[in-house]
Amino acid sequence: MYCPIVKSPRRPVATADGKVSYQDKGKDAGTVTVTGKDGKTATLSFNQNKVPDDYPKDVPIYSPSRVVMSQSVSDKNARNLMLESTDASDKIVDFYKKGLDGNGWKTESTMTTAQLTILTSSKDQRQVVLQITDGGAKRSVMQVVSDKH
Repeated sequence: MYCPIVKSPRRPVATADGKVSYQDKGKDAGTVTVTGKDGKTATLSFNQNKVPDDYPKDVPIYSPSRVVMSQSVSDKNARNLMLESTDASDKIVDFYKKGLDGNGWKTESTMTTAQLTILTSSKDQRQVVLQITDGGAKRSVMQVVSDKH
């Protein structure tokens, strides 16, 4: 896989502000690590069509759905998952409300419009934000789990 930020997939590129490295992890998957002058690092791992192994087990994943994209970001321990389903929005929203509640999450807010529902829940020092978008024949589900800000 070619990463335009890094000329060589194996060799880090140094800049005045630090360095950037890329590790290929197979088809449509990899990790980009940015290291600042101060030595602090931020890592972005991405994978297409697969739920990451480190995705929190207490956050439900709607089924039937297709994984469109997944990301793991070291900053705030963030995990992003984009799903797609042909099921009705209200069925998906109901699944998440019950699934989160059943796993100890507390719903903090729900916002609903004609084509969009956003659920925000918390548990311990973490937060999950779900965005269910009605796109005609398909619904998109974006799940973002992270440490609280």
